[in-house]
Amino acid sequence: MKFVARIMGLVLAFLILFSTVSYGQVNSIKDRKIVIFIVDRVNLNDYVENDLPNIKYLMENGTYGLMTVNSDGGRTPENVYMTIGCGTRAVGSEKASLNFNASEIVNGEQASIIFKRNTGIKPQVFNIVNLDFAQVERNNLTRNHIVVPGLLGTLLKQNGKTVAVFGNEDTDVEQRRYAPLIVMDEKGIVDFGDVSDNVLKRDPFSPFGIMTDYDLLYQKYTEMKEKPDLTVFQLGDTLRANDYHKYAMDKINERNKKRALYEADKFIGKVIREGSPNTLYIVLTPLPPSKDMGQKSYLTPIILFGPGFTKGYVTSDTTKREGIVTNTDLMPTILQYFDIPIPTFLMGHPLYNSGYKGSVDKLLAESHKLVFNYTYRPIFLRTYVVLEIIILILALLVLFFLKKYAVYLKPLLFFVSTIPLTFLLLPLFNYTSLSNSIVGILFLTAVAIIAIHEINPYGYYFYAIIGLITSLVLLIDLVTGQYLLKNSFLSYDVIVGARFYGLGNEYLGVLIGAVLCFTTMAFEIFSNKKLLLAITSIIYALVFYFIAAPSIGTNVGGSITAFGAFAVALLLLSGKKINIRNLLYIGIGIVLMLIGLFYLDSLRPVSQQTHIGQTFALVKNHGIESLLQIFERKLLMNYKLIKYSIWSRVLLTLIGVLLILFFKPVGVLSEIFKKHSYIRICFVATIIGSILALVFNDSGIVAAATMMVFVGPMLIHLVIDEIS
Repeated sequence: MKFVARIMGLVLAFLILFSTVSYGQVNSIKDRKIVIFIVDRVNLNDYVENDLPNIKYLMENGTYGLMTVNSDGGRTPENVYMTIGCGTRAVGSEKASLNFNASEIVNGEQASIIFKRNTGIKPQVFNIVNLDFAQVERNNLTRNHIVVPGLLGTLLKQNGKTVAVFGNEDTDVEQRRYAPLIVMDEKGIVDFGDVSDNVLKRDPFSPFGIMTDYDLLYQKYTEMKEKPDLTVFQLGDTLRANDYHKYAMDKINERNKKRALYEADKFIGKVIREGSPNTLYIVLTPLPPSKDMGQKSYLTPIILFGPGFTKGYVTSDTTKREGIVTNTDLMPTILQYFDIPIPTFLMGHPLYNSGYKGSVDKLLAESHKLVFNYTYRPIFLRTYVVLEIIILILALLVLFFLKKYAVYLKPLLFFVSTIPLTFLLLPLFNYTSLSNSIVGILFLTAVAIIAIHEINPYGYYFYAIIGLITSLVLLIDLVTGQYLLKNSFLSYDVIVGARFYGLGNEYLGVLIGAVLCFTTMAFEIFSNKKLLLAITSIIYALVFYFIAAPSIGTNVGGSITAFGAFAVALLLLSGKKINIRNLLYIGIGIVLMLIGLFYLDSLRPVSQQTHIGQTFALVKNHGIESLLQIFERKLLMNYKLIKYSIWSRVLLTLIGVLLILFFKPVGVLSEIFKKHSYIRICFVATIIGSILALVFNDSGIVAAATMMVFVGPMLIHLVIDEIS
């Protein structure tokens, strides 16, 4: 129990010392208004390359950046618009775009009659209603997290705020009215506005022969005696230009896009000039152009101009990245601006100015890099994993049938353990081309292997050295802004949006495996075991802090994994045995550690909290069911990854190879463990860590597989030495 107590003491000391618990408050602004201009299916380059004086003025004097466009399903308009309005990943329905003025005639009936037939609610004649709200609600009931369709509109209404929507994206054959999905309430109703075809005018040379009547939109807005607190303008011409491209010649498509952007820019300028200084203006693009979607470029521009949003890149506490935010951040921004409490179950956090002015060119370069990562990351990872599987199987075959050539396998085993470091260092170089990336990976890997070979030719100390270097680089990067982790092929992906900062599951496994490898092998090299045990305890506590600390970005499953693996290693290194009592002590230590993390993170403002603090608030406000939903989501994710992910193949291959080596050559691994008792400790602690990663991480199979990249090849290396 003493060793667990020591760890807990060190851990809590680190957490208390480094955790930030006080933040400033934003000054209140009276009579606030928000106006959102939806300019759909455009990209940042469109704003740069076209003559758009008003949009460029907003970018030069306001806060801007790039936004992810994810949902809880595909990247479709109904799903993405619902996600923006729910503040968490959501889905729509096939007919979610069927929003109508209550007085509109739909298939011979008033929309209000159809709406009452579907919902039992009689709307006001000036309302906008969603005719498929029942299905939208049903679709979101099946999500494994809390999703409340119409939440933004409901919270605004409960706080006395009015909402209006003007405009649509209709074509000559299809009614597409997605904007109300963002601001409707939990009944499927928007206060007022006009989304009918009245806001369109015939124009024979525009896409589909129609265009937005900007003069009418402006007239409707300016004639209102009292402006709505939140107004949404759906400027549909950019989407119509996007969708018409398959019918027209390229030069016509280019002209259509330029005209749509020009008209949108002119309208935005008119509205802003008419507005008041206490109004926040947001230029929002829910989805990129179809061409960009085809090229996997899933980032869209977002601009905020008004009180609190001065010149510079936008950011949020969701991403903690300059110039990059998520579409779930918009709803919390609106709520915060109106001083409305933000629900704890929202995924997003309010947008704010990052303080970094940057430039459009830098943001475009960052966008290119992120898209490159998103496009080629799966290819590089799949190649690495396939090569790892081939090397493991080849090693087994050579050990059985070509023993005299087994020594030549060692560089290949070194390769398996070196690639995580190579992928980590690659962002230091210009790698945003396929050829540069391939050359860089080969060069860095060769340099690392040759350099360590000079220190310990073909020796198994290689794994301790590469583990030490990898651990140091990871820890230094975590302290200095995480540039390498944020850009590595083996790390998280911004466009996927599962994680944006801190330690992802891939490098979580690498870090724990590397630290276990070099610390346990140090006991083979050095003789002062008592001093080594003290140093190792400090190293484990430090590494645990970097995984668990809320100020860096808590990885909850990783915290449990690291605590369990390090505790087992310390238990065995101190000469104790694994038994029920000691395992119980470790379990109690994990529970106490989690309580400490929950408490420390809950002291931070909601906008600054990591997942663990938000989970604490979620359980507090919504009961244990919300926690069960999280467990369900993690189990489903692991099931999917085990079934479909290539990481499960490499983990199973490695386990299979090691199991075979336990039995044949007869007694070879047992003999190795007798000679190298500290390597046995490394192996046992890594296996425990892998099991904990599988159980407690939503991508545990990934962490479990990467955790084995040091001890697995090292054991095969020792088998080669043993039989040679």
